[in-house]
Amino acid sequence: MFVMGHVGCTLGVVAILVALIPGLRRRVDVRFVLIGSLLPDIIDKPIGHILFASSIGYGRLFGHTLLFVLALTAIGIFMHGRRRDSALCLSFATFLHLMEDQMWNFPQVLFFPLYGFNIPYHTFYPHWYDYFLTASISAYTPALSSVFISEMAGIFAIAVLCIVFPNILKRE
Repeated sequence: MFVMGHVGCTLGVVAILVALIPGLRRRVDVRFVLIGSLLPDIIDKPIGHILFASSIGYGRLFGHTLLFVLALTAIGIFMHGRRRDSALCLSFATFLHLMEDQMWNFPQVLFFPLYGFNIPYHTFYPHWYDYFLTASISAYTPALSSVFISEMAGIFAIAVLCIVFPNILKRE
């Protein structure tokens, strides 16, 4: 999944929850939902594909683990007692990111460090920009790939939220 897929699908799930649970609207901070929907990639892609491109070359590292989500949730629970739910919004959106990336197919990463401390590595691209170029092209080239379909689903979800339900995620 790419940027619009993560943002759109996460906002769509949060909007559905806000519509189903009336008291949730005043507690959801959309800014932290947006950040959380991209946070694992913001952390892992530069580390895996730029800093350690020749050795690791893999963009799903520590931000794509349940340990990271649990740490964010612990911070959110600690801050929740002080009437701040922004960290819980961040952790929930980060958890949705892991589900959207289908991380259950990569248990060595998802359950890190329970399967050991070995980090998967894939050095398919000779330069760091080759990965981002290939990912961008595959995300927006019309085809029946999971990346293209998720990007279109995210764009559709954002369009529906902006046009049909423009006030659903506004705080009361």
